[in-house]
Amino acid sequence: MSITIEKRGRRIEVRADEYVTGLRETVPGAYLSAGGCWTVPLSIESCKLLRLRFGTRLQVGDQLRRWATGVIAARKYMASISTAADAKLEYLPTEAPALYKAMRKRKYQRVAVRFIADNPATLLADDPGLGKTLEALGGIIEAGVAGPYLIVAPRTAADVVWQSEIERWLPMHHRAVIMPQFRSQRERRLALTRFGPHTWLIINPEMVQTQEWIKCGICGKRTEASYRQKAELDCGHKKNRSTKHIFEHKYPYLFRLEWGAIVIDESHDSLIRGASGKVTQRRRGLDMLRLRSDGLKIAASGTPFNSKPHQLWGTLNWLDPRQYSAFHRWSELYWRKGGYTGFQIGEFMAEREKMLWDSLTAVAIRRTKAEVAKDLPPKVEIGTLLNPHDAESPVGIWLEMKGEQARAYEQMEKLSIAELDSGELNAITSLAELTRLKQFACCYGDILPRDVRVSCKRSQIPHDPCHARYHEETHYKFIPKLPSNKFDWTIDSLEEWGYPTDPLTKVVIVSFYTGILNAFQAGIEKHFKTKPGHPLTTAITGQVSTNDRKRIIDEFNQRDRKTPQIMMLNVKAGGTAITIDSADRMIFLSETRIPDQQKQAEDRIHRVSNPRHCMYYYLRSLGTVDVGTAMINKDMIQDSHRLLDGRRGVAYTRQVLDLSHAQEQSRKNSQRRG
Repeated sequence: MSITIEKRGRRIEVRADEYVTGLRETVPGAYLSAGGCWTVPLSIESCKLLRLRFGTRLQVGDQLRRWATGVIAARKYMASISTAADAKLEYLPTEAPALYKAMRKRKYQRVAVRFIADNPATLLADDPGLGKTLEALGGIIEAGVAGPYLIVAPRTAADVVWQSEIERWLPMHHRAVIMPQFRSQRERRLALTRFGPHTWLIINPEMVQTQEWIKCGICGKRTEASYRQKAELDCGHKKNRSTKHIFEHKYPYLFRLEWGAIVIDESHDSLIRGASGKVTQRRRGLDMLRLRSDGLKIAASGTPFNSKPHQLWGTLNWLDPRQYSAFHRWSELYWRKGGYTGFQIGEFMAEREKMLWDSLTAVAIRRTKAEVAKDLPPKVEIGTLLNPHDAESPVGIWLEMKGEQARAYEQMEKLSIAELDSGELNAITSLAELTRLKQFACCYGDILPRDVRVSCKRSQIPHDPCHARYHEETHYKFIPKLPSNKFDWTIDSLEEWGYPTDPLTKVVIVSFYTGILNAFQAGIEKHFKTKPGHPLTTAITGQVSTNDRKRIIDEFNQRDRKTPQIMMLNVKAGGTAITIDSADRMIFLSETRIPDQQKQAEDRIHRVSNPRHCMYYYLRSLGTVDVGTAMINKDMIQDSHRLLDGRRGVAYTRQVLDLSHAQEQSRKNSQRRG
């Protein structure tokens, strides 16, 4: 049987002299056309799978051959740049000499500049701390594309990183524009700003939010587009041909301009799109921003997977929506179907790992610190193995709980297990229970009820205009208190390190819970009896205003013992984008369920600007969910290609508890044998 494939628009037509079956299982996205022949998506990966299926019987048409030759040549060219030891730059030395000089000792940064300049869309995925901000700035200037330029960055990075780096390394005629805190001030600044060819507008992702509505063609009332799958609108009328979709931008002025470059910093948060294809208001706005025909797209993230490899598709879809148009079509290339319905992501196909990375060579550049910053000392994780007889078990500081903290944890754990066994614990509640267990594993505390006013979903509101749009719900808040095994260890270690009079080093204390950080901060200040006006500690949490963050970070990074020596860092508020190169020790009070968030936090101090050995202390309470979380996260880190359940509901909670109990029982048995 002879098989001929030829390019037809954005598809590949498959013609055979006999009937071909099972092509849907061979190539994701294949279907029978109206003419009776198979067509598959136009991609090199489709060609590879067809070659694997039909072997030498496959004949390639002239148009497809020319197209494939061009794509393969482009991939080889970009691969040669990304793997080069150095790169020659043309415009950067004269257009931004200070920035070029800053890259003199870091040749890998010049390679990234060349890669970005030669590529219309780039995923910049270098390890945190390698200078992705400088690489993005250099790539835009080297490309010779005129502004204005748009930088979409988290609040932490907007003025602390991007503004300071632009003002430090680019010539005076380049101007960074930062948005004020309040909406009225932002709108005024946007209206008064003259956007020229050297203007860099730096905004946070919330400013691009875009709401989609369905406007009824009969009465003109609007319905949220998230409910467009329903035939009936909120007004009671059904959708018809006169129904229109309208978009409401939070800041319309951003969508009137044509940008010379759009940079999405920490893209794993802003560009995420799940398997359902649901588009958030933020993501919808990012897709609708206007880019000039010669403009550049740059997505920058040191952890592009965010511990879930399938989420990379959201970034790829933004960079090249034509090539990466459908999530399931892309995921089925590399993952087997899972779940009862077959629509969930299953096991990664290890034999297609090379195909995955080959497909990314033209769009992604990724280097680790071990590869390009060999002069930088590696991270040092302090502690002991959980299981001395298993070299693969997690390393940490393993602490016993006692007294009130142990009794409170045991009581909460019994309640959680009872609800799990009853089968009444849903995914959202299970995560809340798991959160409380993690908090009790850090310190003692009270759980206090509070009534919260919650708006009803539109689908729950009848057409009666007098019906209440809100209802009361009882939520529970954890109020951290001492005693705490982790607080006692922290105080003992700080005293050993010379605090408060002669500290050996500056220390960063990390947690996901602001309340626990506040309690520890107050306890440290009280224990060391610091003088008023001369605090020993400072903090970056969600409670710190944007204007204060830069001041706090700059003050902490000073080599001055009169400034704070200990920083309390919330993972969400300060775990990305900032640089804390004055510290070389980091204490983790708790872990999240996403290992990449810990990695991002670790790299706040492990940077090319910090030549010292960085030491990390993960404090974990024995016999608690800390153990199960550490074991699961270690597996996720070791097997980065395995896709875990993103919802992490009841199954995840039970897995954490079971692992915790099993490991604790194993430890006790070892002690008895000893």
